[in-house]
Amino acid sequence: MRPVLIALLLIASLAPVPLALAQNTKPPAKPAAPMKQDSPLPTLSMVVPERDRNAVYTYYREEVAAGRCPAGLVKKNNACGAPAPAKQAWKLDQPLPVGVAGEALPPALIAKLSPSPAGHQYLRVDNDILIVSLGARNVAALVADLSRL
Repeated sequence: MRPVLIALLLIASLAPVPLALAQNTKPPAKPAAPMKQDSPLPTLSMVVPERDRNAVYTYYREEVAAGRCPAGLVKKNNACGAPAPAKQAWKLDQPLPVGVAGEALPPALIAKLSPSPAGHQYLRVDNDILIVSLGARNVAALVADLSRL
């Protein structure tokens, strides 16, 4: 029995390779080249909770209802509104331009928001509430646009 098995294995190894296997002789694919990055650090994908957006809009709507126009808005016909539309001074995942100054949010509003991520702070730039990194001043997220009040 053993010599028969050895003979069968020998014959099977000498048999021609099936055509489908012989034609599939492509060299293995080369790995894709790494993507070129513009910045040395990866971008931050940050999601702002809806609760925080609602807290910002509620706070500023209450200020407007009390007759106080928040900084960045102008009084028009006994109401607060956004000034004439201006070019947006910031871009996501980019540092704030040198001439653009942000203002800290009022403590009463900060108390209603989720804690800012480590190394970030909430800032108001023109009509926008942003999350900005402390060192590089990169804009990580838009929390709210006050011109939508």
